[in-house]
Amino acid sequence: MKGLPLQITVAWLVSLGVGCSSAPVRYYTLTPPPAETLPAAATNLAIDVRVVHAPPQLNRSELMIRTGPAAVTLLENERWAAPLNDEIKDALRLELRRRLSRVSGSLGVFTKLTVDIDVQHFEAQFGHDALFEASWNAALSSAGQRSTGVPATACTFKADEKITAGYAEIVEGYQRAIAALADAIVAVLTSPSSAENAACHYSPMRS
Repeated sequence: MKGLPLQITVAWLVSLGVGCSSAPVRYYTLTPPPAETLPAAATNLAIDVRVVHAPPQLNRSELMIRTGPAAVTLLENERWAAPLNDEIKDALRLELRRRLSRVSGSLGVFTKLTVDIDVQHFEAQFGHDALFEASWNAALSSAGQRSTGVPATACTFKADEKITAGYAEIVEGYQRAIAALADAIVAVLTSPSSAENAACHYSPMRS
């Protein structure tokens, strides 16, 4: 009988701890699923993607959404699986590899692609859109010789992906935007001048 109050107290503390436990943290990645990515051996072209600049406010682990004309909200329980710059680099590299494996023969003797990205906007408005805006330049090289086929800072990109609701859908909107950027880069590298000019100022229509 003497032990009963202690047992009740312990049970009450446990139930209190469960009731007060924080919501689970969810992690997101921009990298496409492995089933949608070709193996590295599919192309011999080395791909180096570098984010040379991004807004300082993106240097956070939490997802950030715009909640008004001058307000943003950090989502404490919705986080990136890796630093956002690394997420962008890894996702774009894989999307480029998928596409270039199909057209690698048109790139001649080049063995390496270097892409520099300057991110201007990477933000979402809940239930509205996910915006990715950047300038970029790319260079193909072989045996240590760098080409100058795509002038630095000449290419711009903007994708405004429509979303309805849900944090996962925001990330999927970003994934679609990065896939569209890969399309634009490959178009510049492999298309005639007229198509290259259009791809260098790529801004797809919102659906």
